[in-house]
Amino acid sequence: SSAASDVYKRQGKLSRSEVKLFPRLAAAFDEADTDGDGFVSYAEVRAFAAKYRAERDRQRAAAQAAATSAAPAAPPPAPETRP
Repeated sequence: SSAASDVYKRQGKLSRSEVKLFPRLAAAFDEADTDGDGFVSYAEVRAFAAKYRAERDRQRAAAQAAATSAAPAAPPPAPETRP
């Protein structure tokens, strides 16, 4: 039987070894497995993905803000001088 059918038989849950196919999720398996049953359900994966995307978006916004504030400001225009 395929891994996909095995997952389906377990009502849509992935084991730690199956999650190795998804490096970000595998690295945070224990965090994603919120009920501690040794599997991540579809709902747990969705919650983890939403949390991951929100954190990624926060980091991107912070990096963009830092890059914007670190950009050198344009020098003020030179005063006009008249002879």
